[in-house]
Amino acid sequence: MTITDRATLLAHAYAIESEAAERYEELASQMHTSNNHEVGDLFSKLAEIEAKHAAELSLEHGAANVTLAATDYSWGSLESPEVIPFGDVHHLMSPRQALTQALAAERRARDFYEHHAANIPEGDLRTLATEFAAEEAEHVRMVQAWLSRLDSSNDEEREDMDQPMPL
Repeated sequence: MTITDRATLLAHAYAIESEAAERYEELASQMHTSNNHEVGDLFSKLAEIEAKHAAELSLEHGAANVTLAATDYSWGSLESPEVIPFGDVHHLMSPRQALTQALAAERRARDFYEHHAANIPEGDLRTLATEFAAEEAEHVRMVQAWLSRLDSSNDEEREDMDQPMPL
């Protein structure tokens, strides 16, 4: 599906950011429950960034007022591109693994906007899609910078201190 109007682009943008914020918050909660506070804190920070972006979309563009039916979103999968699938996360993951998942999500969101910008005729709508792609590209660079600052000693998965009891 090609996005052909501003309302549809804004509905997609708001859904991408708000769903990413919600998922990051869910993942942060899971990590904190599992005493993986370092990764939980990373996911909380990402949730904060995505929620801020959703709020900006709402304030600057009125994006929160535009909704689509679930079947009208052009994700190409069941979830928006910036959402990390639950199956890709586990309670023992390292900060590097968490950020690698976040990087993949940010790249999917960037690629989504770049694809639509390339298929929208010249004009304000294409400019807006290109702007959204640039914002996601900035998120990609931010996560890459976080990854580059990680100490390699944190690359190992944590030991599971709650092993199942043999029967």
